[in-house]
Amino acid sequence: MKNVAGLLVLSLMAVSCIDLKGSLNVNQVMSAEKKGGFLNLQTKTIQIQPGSYDASLKVNNAKSFTLKFKSTKEDESDILIPIKSKKEFSLPSNGPVVILGSDIAQPFDIGGNIQTNVTESNIVKTMESCTFNVKTRRCEQVCTEERLSSEEQRKIEIAQRDEAAANGSRPVRVLPTRIRCDVVCNDVLVPVNGSRYVEYHKRYTQRNLTANLVQQDSKTILATFSGEDTDSYRINDYFGECR
Repeated sequence: MKNVAGLLVLSLMAVSCIDLKGSLNVNQVMSAEKKGGFLNLQTKTIQIQPGSYDASLKVNNAKSFTLKFKSTKEDESDILIPIKSKKEFSLPSNGPVVILGSDIAQPFDIGGNIQTNVTESNIVKTMESCTFNVKTRRCEQVCTEERLSSEEQRKIEIAQRDEAAANGSRPVRVLPTRIRCDVVCNDVLVPVNGSRYVEYHKRYTQRNLTANLVQQDSKTILATFSGEDTDSYRINDYFGECR
């Protein structure tokens, strides 16, 4: 495992799937604008009581976060606090975090620090399953309906009339169309399961955020959020031929 934090200088906003999970510790009663109404499209002012709450801070996009925590009342759904700005937030991957309440329509400022640590695993060399296409000849019967010419229809009617007369039966009505079937062959690609040699490694990104929710006029710390997010993804270094 190697540390590559120095190789990546990405803003927190560069990845919209970040969901920092942790806790919200409220020191005193604080006001906040909460999502509510139909499809959570409206907001209303609520009073958050002191206590410790399971919470998460989700990055929706470069202009919008959502602070979510569980209500103390069993019959109430999670409380969603929008942290949304008209302009993109400018937050680093490492360093101070400052968001003014006036920019997010909330009665509190946010100030804290975020740390991002990026590591990479050793290279894994292995065989894995894969699929490749093989060309093969495939034939099928294709039937079409075609209209009889007047001459063809007349000849069939005469033949059926003569046969009916010989057998003492009534002639069958001749339909103006007939079904023609042919065998059509084409080259098609058929998927086949196989295996291939691969080399890859994984990149792990861990983020830790500690942020204070500060009353705008008195600068009193109303609450503190602490959260962590870890994600990983595979980086392919080499692919062998699938066979």
